[in-house]
Amino acid sequence: MSQSPLSQATDDRLSEMLFQGEEVEDEFTVEGARVAVTTHRVLVFTPNGEGRRFDHADRPNVLDANVETTGKGSYIEWSVRAGVYGVVFLGGGILLKASGVLDQLGATQPPEDAPGAGIAQLVSFLPKALGALTTVLLVVGGLLAIVAGALVALYFKSRERELVIERAGRDPMRVPVHGDDAEQVARRLRAAVGTSSKPRSD
Repeated sequence: MSQSPLSQATDDRLSEMLFQGEEVEDEFTVEGARVAVTTHRVLVFTPNGEGRRFDHADRPNVLDANVETTGKGSYIEWSVRAGVYGVVFLGGGILLKASGVLDQLGATQPPEDAPGAGIAQLVSFLPKALGALTTVLLVVGGLLAIVAGALVALYFKSRERELVIERAGRDPMRVPVHGDDAEQVARRLRAAVGTSSKPRSD
């Protein structure tokens, strides 16, 4: 049976990465990635990945292997911030508009004995200023609410299934996976590592 392009591309590199006396016990190919379990380590090759193209962990340090659905958490963080500010701005604008302050100020007349024209100008300017502020609060609040919704949509779009290989003392190795066989690969990987977690002596 002919090898896959990924296997052909990584076979030479895999043999170069093996220690003296280290042998490959099991291999898995999932969605453009290749995972090899040797007598000493777990090796992960992702030649077309965005991050590290080769990663590894000593077998005693491999704790678990599971399939998780993850997304970019930064989208949710910024969405929450935009949503909170949007609620504050919208709430302020709605409160000003519903309070009737603008109507009351608009109906206010300066006292006849007020000195100079400054008081009259101030009284006539306040309703316009507060009206403009109300409009700004409503518009900015609405825009922030739209941004928050867009960020949530981006988060769901960024979600993908990953084969997560947990290892002690370091961040887990993550391999994007698609398809129903991902759970089976995770089980096989757990079995391969769990049944022989110590290097064989030659």
